[in-house]
Amino acid sequence: MSRWLMAHYGIRYTERPHAPIFHVLALKSWGEGKDDYPLLVHADRKTKTVGCRKIAELYDPDAPADKRLLPDDADKAKQVDDIVQDAYWTLGGDVVNWSYWNFLQYKWVVWPSLTTKVPWYERLTCLLAFGVIRTLMYKGLKLDQSVADTSLKDIHAGWDRFDAMLSDGRSYLVGDRLSYADLAVAAALGPMILAQGYHGMLPNQARCPVFMQDIYKTLRQRPTGQFIQRIYDQHRPAQLLCV
Repeated sequence: MSRWLMAHYGIRYTERPHAPIFHVLALKSWGEGKDDYPLLVHADRKTKTVGCRKIAELYDPDAPADKRLLPDDADKAKQVDDIVQDAYWTLGGDVVNWSYWNFLQYKWVVWPSLTTKVPWYERLTCLLAFGVIRTLMYKGLKLDQSVADTSLKDIHAGWDRFDAMLSDGRSYLVGDRLSYADLAVAAALGPMILAQGYHGMLPNQARCPVFMQDIYKTLRQRPTGQFIQRIYDQHRPAQLLCV
């Protein structure tokens, strides 16, 4: 989501990705807590912006009218906030739970997602201590099979809600043009269809277990899955502005 916002607003930046667990140390080095991400450190290296919504609020007011994602209209703003709460914060957590529980059982399937562009020593540590990192992630996220199963049920229920919302033929979730709500849904739920154009290192579907491939296929074919992919196709910049 943060990458998408930076590209949408035309902001150049340098990205410093970190492997799981190491990201906590990186945040701490900047005086932030373990949940204070994404962290945008400005050129003065003193000013910081924490979180996708804060990034949007920072750049949206100065964006051209056709690029603004946060509606001025109070009713539309409330609709955006409700959708973001549901998709990004609630269902997004379910996507994380189900995905990590399953993918961390298949080291070489999830490997690119964990280690692409991270420092060499983080990659080496992941290679040598993958089992320990997996245990820590399971413990930190409080994951087990029952949690993953419940999350998958909630994901399907969320798809039902958004399918119903899209049943009137609307092109966008709020109003007649792109908003923060559309990006939030596409970014948070995109991993459940392995969205093309995601620009993060999603696993290769061909290497995923068959039961996961079946779930991706089912969700991709539903109206919400088709909507998510269309938002990527039409509104995800082809080139990132990361330098």
